[in-house]
Amino acid sequence: MRDAGGKISIYEFLGYNMVEISGQENGVNEQIVHQLEYYFGNINLPRDKFLQDKMKADDGWIPIPVMITFNRLKLLCDDPEKIADAVAAVPSDIIQLSEDKKRIRRNISNSLPENSLEYWQKIKNRTVYMKGFPVDTNLDEIMKFASQFGNTENVLMRRIKTERTFKGSCFVTYKTREEAEIAQKSDVKFGEVELTKMMQEDYWTMKQKETKEAKAAAQAAKRAKADEESNHKVFQQAVKKAPKPVHFEKGLVLAISNLPEETTISKIKDLLASFGPVGYVVHEAGSKEAQIRFHGEADGAKKAWEKANESSKLKMGENELEGRVLEGDEEEKYWSDFNEQKARRNESSRGGRGGRGGRGGRGGKNFRGGKRRNDGGDGGHPKKKIFVDEKEG
Repeated sequence: MRDAGGKISIYEFLGYNMVEISGQENGVNEQIVHQLEYYFGNINLPRDKFLQDKMKADDGWIPIPVMITFNRLKLLCDDPEKIADAVAAVPSDIIQLSEDKKRIRRNISNSLPENSLEYWQKIKNRTVYMKGFPVDTNLDEIMKFASQFGNTENVLMRRIKTERTFKGSCFVTYKTREEAEIAQKSDVKFGEVELTKMMQEDYWTMKQKETKEAKAAAQAAKRAKADEESNHKVFQQAVKKAPKPVHFEKGLVLAISNLPEETTISKIKDLLASFGPVGYVVHEAGSKEAQIRFHGEADGAKKAWEKANESSKLKMGENELEGRVLEGDEEEKYWSDFNEQKARRNESSRGGRGGRGGRGGRGGKNFRGGKRRNDGGDGGHPKKKIFVDEKEG
C-alpha cells in the first residue's frame, strides 16, 4: 500500500509501528531514531520486502528521502537534514548514518537474527494477543496502554482485509517473556473496557482447534447431506415398490374395551354382528381391548355402537363394554397397519405351481394369506389374531 507521497512499508500499514507520536519520548530526535530502529529492527526488516530490495542496491544503505516516504516517519519529520542530525545525535545499536549524512542502514556490527522457525517461535513466546479495543482506537493509544506492562518491541493492529479497518484486536510483542506474562495476566482495563488477553501461542492453538472443529463440522454436514440424499433415494424406491394405499370410508373402526379375559375373536364378532356387518376383528389373546371394522358406508361403526346401546349398555358376560370410533391419526394408523399386513399376505401367497402357497403346495388356494381363523379352540393363541371376513379375504 502506498500514499500520495510515496511508498510505505506493508508492515507499517498493517500496524507494526513502535513510536508514540504523542510526545511521550524525550524529544523529536529520540522519536525519529526509535521509528527508524523499528524499520530496521529484528521484527520488521526480515519481513519487509520493500526495504530488503532497496538495501540490495547499495550495500544496505537507504537514501533518507526514501525513508521519508514511510508515513509514520514523515509525520515526525520530512526534512532529510533534520533526520540525519537526529541519527547523529542519538546513539543507536541498530542503525547507522553514512559519512555524507544522506543514507541510513542497519548497523553492520549488529546483524539480523537468523530468519528461522526457531527465531519466530521465540518472538511468539513473548507476544500477547489482546482483544476488545474499540474499533476507533489508534496505534498510539494501544502502545500507551501496552507499555505500562513492560518494554514493547512491536504492535500489530489486526485489520479486516477488504476494508483495512481495525478489528479491535492486536498482537503486542515485549522484549522479554516475563513482561509478556505480566501484560497477559493483568486485569487492568482499557478505559472502561475489559480486554481478552492470552499468549500468542495459546491464541493460535485455540484458532487451530476452532479450524479443525469447523472442518470436522463441515465434513459431518457433508456426510449428513449425502446420507440424506441416499436415504431419500432409498425411500423413493421403497415408495415405488410399496403397494398403493386403499381408499377407505371414515368412521368404520370401533375400539372397545373392558372385554373379559377369556374373550375370543368369534365371540366378539358374534356379539356385534347383529348391530352391523363386521369385516375385521383385531384382538390379542387375553387382552381386554379389540378393534372391530365394519363394512358399509361412512360412520358405520358409530351407527352400530349406537344401535348396540339403544336399550341398555352393551355387555359381554358381566362386563359392560366401553366403545369409541377411531378418528384422525389413530384411524390412519389402523389403515396403515392393515395395508402393511395385507401387502405381506399378498407377498407370501405368491408362488408357482407346486411351490409354497401355490396349488398343490402348503396352504393351497383356500389358505388365506397365512392368517388362521381363531375360535378360541385348544390349539393355543398366537400373539395377535385377525379375523378376516369372507368378503375381504
